Amino acid sequence: MQNPKTAAWENLGPEMSALGTAFSREGGRKVEFPTDPKVKIWVAYEKPGFTGHQYLLEEGEYRDWKAWGGYNGELQSLRPILGDFSNAHMIMYSEKNFGSKGSSIDVLGIVANLKETGYGVKTQSINVLSGVWVAYENPDFTGEQYILDKGFYSSFEDWGGKNCKISSVQPICLDSFTGPRRRNQIHLFSEPQFQGHSQSFEETTSQIDDSFSTKSCRVSGGSWVVYDGENFTGNQYVLEEGHYPCLSAMGCPPGATFKSLRFIDVEFSEPTIILFEREDFKGKKIELNAETINLRSLGFNTQIRSVQVIGGIWVTYEYGNYRGRQFLLSPAEVPNWYEFSGCRQIGSLRPFVQKRIYFRLRNKATGLFMSTNGNLEDLKLLRIQVMEDVGADDQIWIYQEGCIKCRIAEDCCLTIVGSLVTSGSKLGLALDQNADSQFWSLKSDGRIYSKLKPNLVLDVKGGTQYDQNHIILNTVSKEKFTQVWEAMVL
Repeated sequence: MQNPKTAAWENLGPEMSALGTAFSREGGRKVEFPTDPKVKIWVAYEKPGFTGHQYLLEEGEYRDWKAWGGYNGELQSLRPILGDFSNAHMIMYSEKNFGSKGSSIDVLGIVANLKETGYGVKTQSINVLSGVWVAYENPDFTGEQYILDKGFYSSFEDWGGKNCKISSVQPICLDSFTGPRRRNQIHLFSEPQFQGHSQSFEETTSQIDDSFSTKSCRVSGGSWVVYDGENFTGNQYVLEEGHYPCLSAMGCPPGATFKSLRFIDVEFSEPTIILFEREDFKGKKIELNAETINLRSLGFNTQIRSVQVIGGIWVTYEYGNYRGRQFLLSPAEVPNWYEFSGCRQIGSLRPFVQKRIYFRLRNKATGLFMSTNGNLEDLKLLRIQVMEDVGADDQIWIYQEGCIKCRIAEDCCLTIVGSLVTSGSKLGLALDQNADSQFWSLKSDGRIYSKLKPNLVLDVKGGTQYDQNHIILNTVSKEKFTQVWEAMVL
């Protein structure tokens, strides 16, 4: 076996203590490191100081340097990847510094050949909004590779490239469900690179100690919005799970201060936002359901006067390409945008990307949980009902992009049974077909509304018949607490 040429792993900080065993060339000597189960993936580099060829090392054993696709047997530095691997999203630019004169492309998944998309293979800057990506010099995931964590890369030198050619990309994906979600937590550090004094928060905080100045941070659970004013005022900066070694990585200008922070709760509705050119929701309007890098490119006036957030959570930016002051918006109405934000325009905006949300639904009136009833081998006979808590997978549900899916059949969606949709219609599971009968929103009143029939919500049938515990559609009634559900996020 040809071992790595040296065991001089560079700059191993406290967070880099999870490598199991490394070998040096002198007689195959082992170098042991404490194991940290949070670290699943490492980036190894050919040269010291995180330079040279890059290699992605997942959990497992590599008995030969060819097993990790090495150009040779040299590995002289390495670092762990501790970021959030879900809901990957990045924007690639053909110009340096995210220039708008050239072309750009939003990437949400695997692209085997960027040339075929019309974007081309010239990339000089990248904004990784979420997830962890691997970019390849050649099509079909071959050639030199570069690992991209969340953050801004203003030139190809920032990701260790020798030129600006990227021909294929893919996000790193880990198992989507590994048990209860991690505790919500954000760690603030007084110096860059997670050095100096630190403070940790697990809940919304209206006032951070004035004597503490944040220069870097780690978000280890949940997503947060931090403010440069006390009591959730001033400029906002949205921070999703991941590591931010400096203020610029957080999207903050030099000298920015954090005075309060708020945990971003989950939202069970599809993203929809309406922008108006006049106050009080008048004048020309535009409705959006997806990210918009440059509002002006759609031919719409960026001088926005009022906003309605119909569903989802949105992040708006003062300028195009997700630059400038940002604001996090939940479903609400803003009749005067300038009074609300202090900004006279919206240049770009995007839905806030939520992870897959695993939860259970408890009915307020009965205390019972939404469950499946029947055999998955015959979906036509399967029904949805409430029953006692049994801790089974058929009581665990997933909310994703407007659909509610069951843990036991994640390729199936909660759907309305029958072609005639009316009060009294029953519920079942069906293969994901992107039909309106499969889209739902859980609103602030605790009711789950149908997109197909917005006046109908989920209810427990009741009565004395055999199907009294079946869940049906029913007309909204504020007096019926069997229509109210509590989402218990796991």
